[in-house]
Amino acid sequence: MDLVQIESEIMSNKNVAVVGAGIAGIIAAYFEVKKGHNVTLIESDVRAGGLLKSDFSNGNYFDYGTHILSETGEEELDELLFSEFNPQNCFINNKINVANYFNKKMNNKSCYVNAATIEEDLYNKGCIELLRTEEFPKGDNLEEFLLNKFGKTFYDEIFMPIVMKYIGTHPKKLAVQAGWFFDMSRLLAFDDNITKNLDKLGIYNSKLAHHTRVEGFLKYYPKEGGVGHIIDSLMEKLNDEGVDVKLDFKIKEIKHNHGKIFSLISADEEIFIDKLVWTLPSSFLSFLSKLGKKTSPPIFRKTGLFDFSFEKPLNSLATYINVYDLGMYSGRVTLYQNLSDIKNYSCTVEVLTDDSTDLKGLMGKILFELIEMGIVSKENKCIFKQFRPVKNGFPILTEKFLKEQNEINRYCQNYFQNIICVGRATTDVFFMKDVLVDTFRKLKNKDV
Repeated sequence: MDLVQIESEIMSNKNVAVVGAGIAGIIAAYFEVKKGHNVTLIESDVRAGGLLKSDFSNGNYFDYGTHILSETGEEELDELLFSEFNPQNCFINNKINVANYFNKKMNNKSCYVNAATIEEDLYNKGCIELLRTEEFPKGDNLEEFLLNKFGKTFYDEIFMPIVMKYIGTHPKKLAVQAGWFFDMSRLLAFDDNITKNLDKLGIYNSKLAHHTRVEGFLKYYPKEGGVGHIIDSLMEKLNDEGVDVKLDFKIKEIKHNHGKIFSLISADEEIFIDKLVWTLPSSFLSFLSKLGKKTSPPIFRKTGLFDFSFEKPLNSLATYINVYDLGMYSGRVTLYQNLSDIKNYSCTVEVLTDDSTDLKGLMGKILFELIEMGIVSKENKCIFKQFRPVKNGFPILTEKFLKEQNEINRYCQNYFQNIICVGRATTDVFFMKDVLVDTFRKLKNKDV
């Protein structure tokens, strides 16, 4: 290697900081270190992984809700995520069983709400309105969007009440993106044959759910260790590559000069950098950089997790069940027995509710709801139960908040010269697969 090549290689080796050790930050750190950079991964929590962590209790692993990673279609990214997993140590399938519970009826074929459970006259009226909706629905807020997509009857009887149950904010105040969560993007209507024929027209393809689960990308869930085992595997790979991981590192200030960030400061350390990969909301970047750009504080829906283990198997083959029933606190139920070969008769119930609710005091009520839905038999003894609060809770994407975040995101990316925003920091992607692909493509195709 001649002198010019040596100098070029030295100059190309940058000190890169990746802020946020959720799945986006972990992926970013890996592909940055593969470029030959010196990479530091920074996380304010004492554990990496974000909501992909798993907690070990009473001999079993419990996740932070239902998180089943699927192939992304990006070969290099999928190799990183899943190379060590096989049918012996991992649940791998391109079609998983799901269910939903609404109006006191369980549907074991789909995760989407079943419109046929409402009163017959309203159901028929809703179907006619749905057939008259536009192909590409628009709206300045979630209410307008849902009305244009599904019609007034299904909005009034199904979507508006479900939004209020989960998010606790009227749809007219929410951004359209808020409707992407909790499988509210489609609904079950008509029958399987009619749905398949309507799908051929295109206009209804994004509105109607299939009555039976269809095959898609391969999905992966470790048979031991919960979804957190994937995070543990990725963190080992970062360690092997020499990434410096700093947990419980709380940034106090980001220093910059003429649009170039040069250091991150905590209470007792300063890290000098050439490049920053940012995975958190841009409002935090603006605040820590003292840009003077103010936004409304984020609002969160109080969220808790209720874990149960039982003596005998649960009465469902679903990996998860969306509980849309308006009279219940239960949200999504994850059933671990259907994600593993071992006798793990456990489940986790997510609950989103108002700040005034004593979440921990709902333990008995949630157990009763599992019995009422038929997921657990009365005679099936509960041998373990625990409550886990979710830090911050579920973010409420109001139209005003998301608009402000988009504006501050554009400002930060235009002002700073040596930063890449990935994943949810961009406000463009929300689902796990989209976050992974967005991060991968930006880190592979862009350098600063």
